[in-house]
Amino acid sequence: MAQSSNDALLYSPNQPFGTARAQSLGGAGIGLGGDYSSAHSNPAGIGMFKTGEFLISAGLGLTNNTSNYLGNNLLDNKGNKTNFQMPSVGVIFATNKGTGENAWNNVTFSLGYTRMANYNNKIAVAGYNDKSSFSDSWVDQMWQENAQGLKDNYPLGGSLGYRAGLIDLFKHTDGREEVMSNASPQRPTNSPTDYLTAVQQRGILETRGGLNEFAFAVAGNYGNRLYIGGSINVPNVNYREDFTVMEDDATNNGGNRPNNDFGYFDYRQYLKRTGLGIGAKIGVLYKATPRFRLGGAFHTPTYYSLHDSYTADIDVNTENYMGKQYVHSNDVTNGYPVEYDYNYVTPLRAMAGVTYFFGDITHVSNTQGFITADYEYVNQSSGKFKMSNARNDEKVLNENISAIYKAVSNVRVGAELKFATLYAVRAGFAWYGNPYSNDTYNANTDGSRKVYSAGLGYRNKGLYADLAYSYTQGNDRYRLYTSTVPALTPAAATLDYTRSNVVLTMGLKF
Repeated sequence: MAQSSNDALLYSPNQPFGTARAQSLGGAGIGLGGDYSSAHSNPAGIGMFKTGEFLISAGLGLTNNTSNYLGNNLLDNKGNKTNFQMPSVGVIFATNKGTGENAWNNVTFSLGYTRMANYNNKIAVAGYNDKSSFSDSWVDQMWQENAQGLKDNYPLGGSLGYRAGLIDLFKHTDGREEVMSNASPQRPTNSPTDYLTAVQQRGILETRGGLNEFAFAVAGNYGNRLYIGGSINVPNVNYREDFTVMEDDATNNGGNRPNNDFGYFDYRQYLKRTGLGIGAKIGVLYKATPRFRLGGAFHTPTYYSLHDSYTADIDVNTENYMGKQYVHSNDVTNGYPVEYDYNYVTPLRAMAGVTYFFGDITHVSNTQGFITADYEYVNQSSGKFKMSNARNDEKVLNENISAIYKAVSNVRVGAELKFATLYAVRAGFAWYGNPYSNDTYNANTDGSRKVYSAGLGYRNKGLYADLAYSYTQGNDRYRLYTSTVPALTPAAATLDYTRSNVVLTMGLKF
C-alpha cells in the first residue's frame, strides 16, 4: 500500500486562490461577487457581471521550510522552493436584459480554470539517530519473509535494500535467523569491535505541480437583488514527489570503526500522480440593502480518479560485507514502474459571507469601499479512499483519516478602498484551522495557517490590472518514518513554514 492518509490534505485548499483581487482580499468573496474567482467559490457571484470579460493571471511563489529534527535546527534543515504559476484564466459572457426589479435581468456564463492548490514545496530534515535506521521501517514489513520474498516482494524499498546488502537474514548464535538491517543501531553483533552506535540521517521531500480546477458556471440575476448560480467543476491533479533518505555511519567520524559492514546508503523514491475529479458548487448572493450583501455556497464532495506511478533506487556501501552496490526498482519489476489506480472522495464544504459597503456609493467616481468576510466549514475526517481491489487497505486508510483529522473552520476577511475613479487599495487576512486532531501521532502540532495579503488595482475604460502579495505562516510536523516498535520511531520533525505569493491579473471587458 503506497497511499497515505496524509494525502487527504492534497485535495483540500488551505490558502487563498484565484485572481490577484481575490488573493489580496485574503480569499474572501462569498458575500461579494463581481470577480471571476466566484466561479470556484460562490458561483452566484458571476451573476453580477453585466458585460463580458477576459482575464489572465501570472505569479511567483516562494516557499521556505525550516526544520528541527532530533535536536538539530542548524544544519541541513532548510528547504526552499521557487516556482512560476498561472493562478487563473477565465472568460465571462453576460446577457444584460435590464428588465427591472421583478424579473430576471441577466444570465451570465463563465469558463476557465483556477489553481486551487500549489504543490511546490521542499522539506529538509537532518539529525543524529542512535535508536533506529530508516531501513528499520522496511524490516517491519519483511520480518516473516524467506529469501525469495525479501528479494522480490518490496520493489519500492526493502527488496532494494536486500539486493544491495543493506538488509539480510542474520543468524543468531542459537541458530535463529532474523531479518535485520546493517544500518540499524539495534543490529546484534558477535564482536565488540563490530558495532554501529548511530546513524546520521538526512531526509528531503520535494514536491511539484498543482491542483488546477476547470469550471463552467452559470448564474442568474433577479431584480438586481437576488443572484443564484451553480458550477460544474473538473479538478486536474498533477503531483510530483521526490523523496530522498541518506544515512551515514556516524561511528566513522574521525576514522573510527570503518569496518562494521555499513558506510552509507542513499535511497530515492519518485512518485508521479495524475488524476481527474468531478464535483459541483451552488451558491446564492442577496443584496439586502444597497450597502449590505449576504452570500452562501455549498461544494459537493469531489470524486477523484487517481493514478500513481512509482520508481525507486538505492546506493549502498556495506564495506567488507558486499561493498558498494546500486539497485533500481526496475531490476525487481522487470523494467516497469509500480502503479496504483484508486479513487478518493473529498469532504463536503459549506460557507457563508457578508459584505458591507461604505463611503459615497452613489457614483463609481466617488471614494468608496467595502469590508467582506467569509466563514467556511469542512470536516476533514470525512474524506474517503475507494479501492475496489484492496478493501483491507481502503479500510485502514479511512480509519486513519478519521483518527488523524477533524472538522475545521476557516475564516477570511478583506477590505478595499477605491478612489479617483481609477485606483484601489486592498488588504486581507485568512485563517485556516488546524485539520489535525490533538493526538500523539500528530505530535500535538497546530497545523493552522495564517495568511496576510495586500494589493493594488487599476481600472480604465474596460482595461484593468490587479497586483497582489500574500504571506503565509504555519507550523507542521513531519515524520521521516515510523516503526511497529514504538521505541524505534523517531520524534516528528517540527517545521516552520512560510510562503510568499506575488500575483498579477490583467483583464479586458467587452
